[in-house]
Amino acid sequence: MEKTLQIMLVKRAKNGDAAAFIKLCESYEEVLYNSAYKLLQNNEDVVDCIQETEIIAWKKISNLKNETAFNTWFFKIMINSAKKILRKKDKVIEFNDSYGNYEEKVHEKLHMNEMLHKLPEIYLIPIVLYYYVGFTITEIAYQLDVPQNTVKTRLSRGRQKLKCLLED
Repeated sequence: MEKTLQIMLVKRAKNGDAAAFIKLCESYEEVLYNSAYKLLQNNEDVVDCIQETEIIAWKKISNLKNETAFNTWFFKIMINSAKKILRKKDKVIEFNDSYGNYEEKVHEKLHMNEMLHKLPEIYLIPIVLYYYVGFTITEIAYQLDVPQNTVKTRLSRGRQKLKCLLED
């Protein structure tokens, strides 16, 4: 979505325009779903997470000070909703490899997903946001409410842990 259009929609949504808010949500629908799925690995949880994200965002959009930061703010809400779901269910994400013997490339991707979800949450979330969603270190630091150096450290340690898991 063009940045000026997004800013206009955010301003309209802040003034109570539900149609503008719906357009904003629709423009982030795919990337929000994919990001939530990388964190939760369960369609039902992802749907709950996205629904919760949109409800909270609608209720709090009038508090958004910087319209240009909508995407970062929106994803921060999604991350907090995903964390809440993970804590509520008190579950460890395990990948159920029921796909059988497909091509080697598919197997490698499944193995990578499995190993990724063996990482602790403090490493999983920054890795997903950085490598899968494409957020910058600064945006991730804002979303997680931690210093930028903490994000860099978590990315580095997460990559190291992932490398060790993949080598085993």
